Amino acid sequence: MSSPGAASRIDFGVLDRLAAGDQGLMQDILEIFLEESTGWADGLAGEAGEALAETIHTLKSSSRAVGALDLGDFCESWELGEIEETGPVLDELIRVKAEIRDWLAR
Repeated sequence: MSSPGAASRIDFGVLDRLAAGDQGLMQDILEIFLEESTGWADGLAGEAGEALAETIHTLKSSSRAVGALDLGDFCESWELGEIEETGPVLDELIRVKAEIRDWLAR
């Protein structure tokens, strides 16, 4: 499967392998990611402490599972203390969500 563009935020090959090439399953997975992303975005904007850490950890795993590897890396950088603000994570999540919407609309 080809990615939507050269500057893709998502490695669709990762998702394709997860779904064993099943386009319907890929669509379902991405729709679930979008549904969950609202809660993650709210958490990034308003949580602190352990709740924020849990949100970022969950987002890291989910992002990597769908091929949003840069987003997963931003989450890991936050977990490791390499970045302190959640802004870069949230900004990347917004970009990933836009790309997912574009893919779903194709």
